[in-house]
Amino acid sequence: MKHSVKMKSPFFKQRGFTLVEVLIALALSSVALLGLAVGQLKSLQFATNSFNYTLSLVQANNAIERTWGNLCDLQSGDLAYDAAYRAANLQPQINVYKLIPDPLPGAAFTNNLDITVSWNDARMADANDSIIRINARYPQICP
Repeated sequence: MKHSVKMKSPFFKQRGFTLVEVLIALALSSVALLGLAVGQLKSLQFATNSFNYTLSLVQANNAIERTWGNLCDLQSGDLAYDAAYRAANLQPQINVYKLIPDPLPGAAFTNNLDITVSWNDARMADANDSIIRINARYPQICP
């Protein structure tokens, strides 16, 4: 005699996900992925700004180092601190950056040189975020 036992299990009643469950899961996943995409874009913006900041520091330090090579001539007056000097020694190698020395060429050279480097970054709200200033104080090495 065969006995068959039919078990009633709640698993047999459910056949899959309902359409509402799938749509809710899809909406939640979309919001999470959009949040990750926004975070990635912000990360790229900050990385680009950091890159520009680093390159502007390199531009300013290059101008200061090129002045060291002519320091004795500038201090003794053998080399004029003028527009020709600025064009030859104080121009950034990358045209995206604007370099402004203080004192401006044409004035007397002092041993205190301020270099301001700026660049255009339209994504930054404050214009001061795209400016750096470096001060170099040279020792008196020539009479």
